Amino acid sequence: MLFQGQNGHGKSNLLEAAYMLAIAKSPRSSHERELVNWSLAETGGHMQVLGVGRSGDTTTQAQIDVDVTASGTGGDAPGFRKGLRVNGIKRSAIDFVGNLNIVFFEAEDLEIIYGSPGRRRRYLDILISQSDSAYLKSLQRYGQVVTQRNQLLRRVRDGLSDENELVFWDERLAYEGSRVTDARRRSVDGLNDHAVPAHLELTDGDKLELNYRPRITASSDDRPDVGSMTAEMIEKQMNDALPGLRRREIAQGVTVMGPHRDDLEIQLNGNPAGSFASRGQARTIALSLKLAEAVFVTKSTGRTPVLALDDILSELDPKRRVLVLEAAIKHEQVLLTSTEPDIVPEGFLATADIYSVMNGRVTQESIASAASND
Repeated sequence: MLFQGQNGHGKSNLLEAAYMLAIAKSPRSSHERELVNWSLAETGGHMQVLGVGRSGDTTTQAQIDVDVTASGTGGDAPGFRKGLRVNGIKRSAIDFVGNLNIVFFEAEDLEIIYGSPGRRRRYLDILISQSDSAYLKSLQRYGQVVTQRNQLLRRVRDGLSDENELVFWDERLAYEGSRVTDARRRSVDGLNDHAVPAHLELTDGDKLELNYRPRITASSDDRPDVGSMTAEMIEKQMNDALPGLRRREIAQGVTVMGPHRDDLEIQLNGNPAGSFASRGQARTIALSLKLAEAVFVTKSTGRTPVLALDDILSELDPKRRVLVLEAAIKHEQVLLTSTEPDIVPEGFLATADIYSVMNGRVTQESIASAASND
């Protein structure tokens, strides 16, 4: 299915809305109030994102409702209330995520390669959460432990609490952290199984390698291979390391070890991709990760995700475009956006449903009219 438009905003927002139904939040906006346009913020009203997915005989309806109270005359910020429903039943964010599965690629995904470790951790967290609701709960509990422990570390530093109070939170940090680390370890193994061959198909033999680098020892330079470790072994490693960090953590008032300090190492031909990969190479790596993510979700859930590809062809040469599309159409449903429909090879256009997005309106097009609109 191809969405075309005069600019990237309408068609991109369409895919962004679809992805929200999978992860319960926007992939782009850090604050959900940014999703509401100015007119709605000024006057108040209701916004809804709704989608229906079907897998075999099972139909799932996911729905996000946002109620906005108009901003006050004194300059008060507008009120904002979001509700989530699955098949009409109210759900928490944890129970909402993963009912619909969508793998979304956008230009910003190059930050998985070039960006901070936090960006790569977020990529892994979204990937795993779509297929494992228990992971999302573990991640949430771990975040609460880190918050409570950091507050206690500062109180100990300021002489307001006793150092022995940290023993309980050390145990909770190791327990919850080991579950998060173990799930990430297994997910990176799965990504390697599919991203590496996918990358080979899209390149002339460039070698991609993914390595999970957890922070479970006292030394920040020591990133042990946890490939053969169980969650219990990781927990023991963390418990053993924490006493050696006690003085440093109290002085800094922060937890310096655990999954919130992990990284996903991405290497291209034996070199760090973030430092050595060109923009085109980084785009190919990101695409390979997304194609692998689709296979990972399918194997984990038994459901085939929608593959949503936002303007992936514009920076690729004609040969690479064909390779990418050949890999993409192996999936059951693909949403592809482009402002230049003529860069899509005719053989692929002939089998696609084509829609035009103009001024917020979506209309179906024929191949001939799609070409003439370019």
